[in-house]
Amino acid sequence: MRPDETEAQPEQAVEPAEDERPSEDQRSELERERDELKAIAQRTQADFVNYKRRVEEERTLIARSATGHVLARLFPLIDDLQRAVEALPEDAPASWAEGVSLILANMRTLVEAEGASAFEPAPGETFDPAQHEAVYYEPTAAQPPGAVVSTVSVGYRTGDRVLRAAQVVVAREAEPAAEDG
Repeated sequence: MRPDETEAQPEQAVEPAEDERPSEDQRSELERERDELKAIAQRTQADFVNYKRRVEEERTLIARSATGHVLARLFPLIDDLQRAVEALPEDAPASWAEGVSLILANMRTLVEAEGASAFEPAPGETFDPAQHEAVYYEPTAAQPPGAVVSTVSVGYRTGDRVLRAAQVVVAREAEPAAEDG
């Protein structure tokens, strides 16, 4: 062995002198502090996990809300295109009629791709103010009072959230005919 090389000596644990060892009171105090710091770290970690979850939920809610607002602005355009398709003159060029119908189909596909679906209450269905908007009341004996008579424009919803209420005509009691006497 050369003089500049030293043989690796295994390190020996150095025992603190008897007077350097913590007393039982000091040891229990240190353990208590350790436990407190561990509990604080665990609470902080749980708070952070909860914070991340809340932020993600808020981000999802904001995105859904923004999408709903944009879709709500498209619904009148879809209604107008539907009326245009229904009002096409018979002598309209086929390419023009197909073009308008294609635009309407694409708009509906876009709305569906964003998670919204159209709904149309059936005649006789009970009026529900959470899903329907009464445009006017029609006196009729054909339907019970408070039932939907007809739909003026369809409603739209995404999941259980109504984006636009269906506009409907609601039945009311028919007024008795005045008797001449």
